[in-house]
This record gives sequence, structure tokens and C-alpha cells, in this order.
Amino acid sequence: MPGYLPFAGALKLPSFVCDNCGFWQRHFAAPPSCPMCLDARHVVPQDGWRFRDVAEAQASFPCHWEEVEPGVWKFWNEPVTGIGPIAYLIVTPDGNMGFEGCPVFSEAALDHIASLGGMKILSASHPHSYGALPQLQDRFDPELCLPAADFTWSAALQVSWPYDDVLEPLPGLTLHRTAGHFDGHAVLHDTTRGIVFCGDALKFELNRKNPREALTISAHKAFVRGVPLTPAELTRYRAVFAALDFHQTWTPFEQAANVGRAEVLALIDAMLASRPHAYPVPVAELA
Repeated sequence: MPGYLPFAGALKLPSFVCDNCGFWQRHFAAPPSCPMCLDARHVVPQDGWRFRDVAEAQASFPCHWEEVEPGVWKFWNEPVTGIGPIAYLIVTPDGNMGFEGCPVFSEAALDHIASLGGMKILSASHPHSYGALPQLQDRFDPELCLPAADFTWSAALQVSWPYDDVLEPLPGLTLHRTAGHFDGHAVLHDTTRGIVFCGDALKFELNRKNPREALTISAHKAFVRGVPLTPAELTRYRAVFAALDFHQTWTPFEQAANVGRAEVLALIDAMLASRPHAYPVPVAELA
């Protein structure tokens, strides 16, 4: 039942965000450590843990928003510490969907989302970009769709719509689990706009003179540590991307308007034909 929170008491605990990675925890006091930083895909802070409550994070990290395509808004914090992902809001006639979370939403940003009709559905590609999903859940009580494979990372959230591999929570917006980077890593396909929100399945280096043009593309198991994906993981990536019709590929950090299915499959096929690597490959070589 939407909105039914059998363990709602846990969600009333204070929220704290890690200054090193941006992962949120609900805790009775500042947490002793951060499970995301201790995960093998990340690194621990060199000077010890620092956690900010919501008010301190809002005061420290200004929130900005912009409509980047008709009906698609992005929200980000600048300046910010930690990973600093982008949050997206997709406006549809059937309700709005949030995908990914920026580190913290200001009250003005939350009010702006409310002015656009609020949020019916909420999801994210993987725990590195959960960000301030707890704020969105507290304010709008959307259906939270997350892969069951990443349930262990959702302690600060109330998952109401777990899924296995594919879920279409709104018409034209479909989640596809790729696994790989995380066991539950997923991408969101916007069939109307031909966009795949690819999470950390891919990474781009953008042209400084044209920030929507990707110059290079890469794929990693762990970006910070430069760990490649395995052939089996790449094979699953390929199966997911090959089934989707898209001409833009957006991460929680970059919006590559010049990379679509052809370029993504060319990258994966090249890595499957040799030893998988984590090096950036020029997009021009994949045409």
C-alpha cells in the first residue's frame, strides 16, 4: 500500500550526511562511521569522519536547479564536498519521477518540486547517488522503487516498490538492472526523449567549450580505484543497453548529448574483444 510505513519510527530519527561521500544515515547521533566510505569502491576520509545534519548541510552547500530539457529538471549543489551527484526530476502527465539525489535539497528546491506537481515515483541508479533521497521521501512520500539486490544500502529509506530486473513505474519510464558497478545498479530509460540515465555504468569526460559533448567514455567496476568490469558484467551491460533506443546518455555528473546506443555498444564490444579496462576511450574512435 503506497505510503504505508510499518517501521516509520526509524524514519523519524535525525538524518546525517557524510562529508566524504555524501551518503545519508538516520541515527540518534552523529554516526561513528560511514558504510559507503568503508566499501571497497570508495576510500575513507584521511582526516576522520565528519557528518552534517540537514540544517548544516543546507547552509554549507547551496542548491541550484535548471530545466535542461523540456520537462526534465536537474538539481545540484555547488560548492559541495563528497561525491556531489545530480538529481533529476522528470515531469510527466501521469506524475513526476525523481531519479538520483543531490547531496542536499534546500527548502526552496523542495518548494520548487512541489510547484511542479510534487513527486509520485522516486528511484536511483545505485547507492553512490542516493544522496538526499530521504529528504524527498519525507517531503513528498513517493513510491520508492529500488532493486532488491541493493536493499542492504537503503536503511535511511523506506522501499515501497522493490523490483528484480525491470520495472516501468510510469508510462515511458523504465528501470533496468544492469548489476556490475553494484549488484543492484540500474539505469532509467526515458523512451519519450530517447535518454538513458545510466548512473555509474558509464563515465564521460566533457568538452569544456560544449558541456553536453562527451570527448571520452569509459566503464568501471570502481571509478575511484580504477577497477575494470569483468567480461560477464560487460556482457550483461551490453544486453541491457542493446535493448534500449536512446541517443543521449546522462550520468549523475554529466549529460552526454552525443552518445547513444551505438557508441555505448561499440565501447562494450571493444572491451569484450580484448581484456576489459577502465581507460577513457575517445568517442570519435567509436563512431
